[in-house]
Amino acid sequence: MFWEDVFILAVGICLLGGGFALRVWIKRRRFYRRGPGGLQHFSRYSKAVLISTFEGFLMLLSIPMLILGMLILIFWYALVKDIGKEKNNRDKQTERIESEPTAHFLVPAEQGFGSKKICPIPKIHSLASMSCVG
Repeated sequence: MFWEDVFILAVGICLLGGGFALRVWIKRRRFYRRGPGGLQHFSRYSKAVLISTFEGFLMLLSIPMLILGMLILIFWYALVKDIGKEKNNRDKQTERIESEPTAHFLVPAEQGFGSKKICPIPKIHSLASMSCVG
């Protein structure tokens, strides 16, 4: 379970970080290509078309990477939180069962199964306060 969590966490962080890094890298390239007038300058028209198309494709690719990375991390966190609650509830049930000793016994078929508290003191019918079965 531990290595699965580490793998899922690593994939989510890599997708999220890769999406951000891709966007920063493209925007940095565009920034350094800008001239004093604010327009991007290319040496040839074909280079401008190819680079603009490639960068646009990468910008579109970064959006699903960011969304998928966030969703993986959110669902992983919700799952880990849910598993922690289940484990905590299971521990509380174990504590309750261990602190309240009971003996399981089979009763007649019409009554089904049941549990009876273990009573070290013999049951005395005259003293109702000393009875362990309540």
